[in-house]
Amino acid sequence: MNIVEILEGAFPDALRARIPKRPVRVLGIDLGTTNSAIAEIVWDPSKAGPVKARCLEVEQATCEGRHIHTLVPSVVAIHDGKVFIGEGAKRLRAEAPAKGLAVHRNLFYECKNDMGIKKSYPRAPEGFRSAPEIAGKILRFLYEAAVAEDATPVERVVVTVPASFQAAQRSDTLDAAGLAGLSLTGGDLLDEPLAAFLDYIFSYEHETVVQPGEDRHLVVFDFGGGTCDVAVFRLRAGNADGFWQIATLAVSRYHRLGGSDIDRAIVHEVLIPELLRQNGLGTFDLGWHQKKNIIEPALLGVAEALKIGLSLEIARLASFGKYTTANKDEVVKSYPATTEIKLGQEILVLRNPSLSAAQFETLLKPFLDRDLLYARETEYRMTCSVFAPLEDAVEKSGLDAAQIDYCLMAGGSSFIPQVLWAVKDYFPAAQILTYPDWEAWQTSVARGAAYHALALAVRGKGFLQPVCPEDVAIRTEKGLQVLVPRGTPLPYPADVTYAKLEGLTVPRAVETGCLPLRVQLVAGPEARSLFTAIWEIPAPVQKGEPLRLLYRYDENQVLDLQLFLARDASVAFAYFQEKPLTNVVNPESKWLKIYELEEAIRQGEIAPTELPEKLVELADLYA
Repeated sequence: MNIVEILEGAFPDALRARIPKRPVRVLGIDLGTTNSAIAEIVWDPSKAGPVKARCLEVEQATCEGRHIHTLVPSVVAIHDGKVFIGEGAKRLRAEAPAKGLAVHRNLFYECKNDMGIKKSYPRAPEGFRSAPEIAGKILRFLYEAAVAEDATPVERVVVTVPASFQAAQRSDTLDAAGLAGLSLTGGDLLDEPLAAFLDYIFSYEHETVVQPGEDRHLVVFDFGGGTCDVAVFRLRAGNADGFWQIATLAVSRYHRLGGSDIDRAIVHEVLIPELLRQNGLGTFDLGWHQKKNIIEPALLGVAEALKIGLSLEIARLASFGKYTTANKDEVVKSYPATTEIKLGQEILVLRNPSLSAAQFETLLKPFLDRDLLYARETEYRMTCSVFAPLEDAVEKSGLDAAQIDYCLMAGGSSFIPQVLWAVKDYFPAAQILTYPDWEAWQTSVARGAAYHALALAVRGKGFLQPVCPEDVAIRTEKGLQVLVPRGTPLPYPADVTYAKLEGLTVPRAVETGCLPLRVQLVAGPEARSLFTAIWEIPAPVQKGEPLRLLYRYDENQVLDLQLFLARDASVAFAYFQEKPLTNVVNPESKWLKIYELEEAIRQGEIAPTELPEKLVELADLYA
């Protein structure tokens, strides 16, 4: 079934008159850590033919002239009174010291990692002082490029977020959209793994992925420039309605693991040693600040170009069966340019650097290690195996690798052949789903967001219907009372109201003090505990007094529960939990805590009496 049949099938014969008579234009935006992209769909019901998402080529100003590409680097720079976004800002980053640019003052990149933690950039000009503001600049730039290309009104915009983004990060993304002039709601945010899957089923071979009525287990391995987002789903294809029901079983995100970490490895292990050699310098002639804050930003683009070019060459050789037997020292990618780096009054020059397959495989080993899964840091960079989030997600889903039916490789870093081969070996029974070329890999999320936007615009709901993966119940004296049954479509209830559970009462009377009432939520057939707390109901309270329970489980998997006395709603207990049934694993939570604590101290939010204790806590986190 193609997308047109699905869209038109949303309208029964009696409602055929509601099919739009005019062209419907929607946009999907992938707001990435390293690169961003925007895709559009224009569906004209009066015209026959396939409906496909198309990534727009965006014109990006640089100091050298125009640059047009579907990928827009997620970099913002302020230089000579102008704001550069995309390729122009990326090129300025390579010349940051010479151009008077400093990170978080007038140069901003990888700011997506700061979403949701209230980190500010106090040295920056007004309007550039937080991650949402920087993201808003990128979103506005992409949206205005789409509007400039086609005057057809845009009916819906969807922006993607990592599957592990929590409420604060999603809220910051909505704030960024608002700053860009986009009016989004929670339903207009789409998890990146779901977007990648949507693009795959509409762009390639969804008929072979899952048949109607079947349950299949899908892993989306989204290894992008700044994040490694692994999600495990239970998928069921719809019948004539074109829906796929999808239950999120587990998500594991490693906050600082992405293709940029591989780029940094190339910078510090290959390019800087070559820079020292070409300029007659010794290993210890340059200090940490020079290497980390000046040379690294200047060479990140070179490292990325070498990584992509060498990956393409390795993939080409492998397609002919020649890579395995090739001399890895002779499989080389060169960067045909000279890079000048200003260090004070001195200028260092790096001419035509290269990267061999032998060097690349050595650098990749810790990223593909199946045994050492913990993060390892040096003073310059971090290394972590992609199998850490992969194994965590699969294990937390309750499955093993042999039970995975499909693994979709998404994100630009998944295009690295060694990464693809390693993941393929890990899932012995799975069909590995891939894209035909590097650009398709990089832009799949934006196209998937556009498909989701089209479904929302035309039929009011997405092609993928999220469902509750397990029973969610509350424990009472009479036993378990199911609140949200397994397989229930989300949001639940379907409108913006709250569901009610009747028949709950106070178990005993208390005349003085308070009544401690245990509130416990459980999930699954084993009734594992999701949450347990004590609600202290102030006396007097009588046995048998009615309690009211209101609850809602929304499309972003946020469970909101409110329990209160029927006679006095002010005596209440509230529970709010993001993704209570999804195991989100984030080993970088320590660094998020450090960033939040440092920001609170800098902003003066810590009381003077608590400051010594907080400084000790900060020192312990760094230890």
